[in-house]
Amino acid sequence: MRVTLYKLDTMQNILVPVDFSPVSRNAAIYAAELAKQFNAKLVLFHAYMLPTPVSEVPYVMVTADEMQKENEALIKKEADQLHDTYKIEVEWLVQIGIASDEIKQLAKDKNSDIIVMGMKGAGGLDKIIGSTTTNVIRKVKVPVLVIPDKATYQPIQHITYAYDLNDPSGPALFQPLLDLAASYQSRFSLLHVQSPSEAKENSGAGKTALEAIFNGRQVTWVTTEDSSVTRGISEYLLQHPAELLAMIAHRHNFFERVFSKSHTTAMAYETSIPLLILHDKE
Repeated sequence: MRVTLYKLDTMQNILVPVDFSPVSRNAAIYAAELAKQFNAKLVLFHAYMLPTPVSEVPYVMVTADEMQKENEALIKKEADQLHDTYKIEVEWLVQIGIASDEIKQLAKDKNSDIIVMGMKGAGGLDKIIGSTTTNVIRKVKVPVLVIPDKATYQPIQHITYAYDLNDPSGPALFQPLLDLAASYQSRFSLLHVQSPSEAKENSGAGKTALEAIFNGRQVTWVTTEDSSVTRGISEYLLQHPAELLAMIAHRHNFFERVFSKSHTTAMAYETSIPLLILHDKE
């Protein structure tokens, strides 16, 4: 069942980088559902590099014009299918360049409100999410919604926000998350996984700031103790399923620690839960 359509300032333009893989296609379908929910515009984008010879052995070289036309045909087909299926506005662009750099620039040029990308595999941040997605997360200030290859779209009824007491807490930072919750009438679990040593030093200041941000929302506060942040999040989500996990990428601290190679030993992160990454704009 779909809830009331919203036209909110933070969800008018959804950028979806595509590479025509099943993972990318799955993310585009999820983004189309969001676009329909918010009456937003979908922008599909594909960046590619021209092949360079790696040996002196002769082979048939594809021209830039041929590659451009081939990629345009592929992305137009995908855009038309999404438009016809979801009855949404879809724009598409194709250009030569390094994907993460071009995505960053296009997000700025198009004033994108959110970037939706696919996630695959496991084993270290780059392998968990993919190198392009990882680079985009590190470079942009736009919220990035990462869709696992196993995820299927579900109305977002329950959002788990995994927070660190050192996370920034400006109201504007959380607006995309709050808008999603308003549209779907979601409830929140605000989850803090603390180490045994942190439990002794916890001042509660970080929670106080969040209380003001989430005042009036359907909120459950949860604190668990675990030496592994990743394991603590994973175990909570296994017991309390959610349609969205949200985190803040802040100067490579909490987010990077959660998805570092050491943490993936404890948890392969084979999940079907979309991950919304918010950015500190400072």
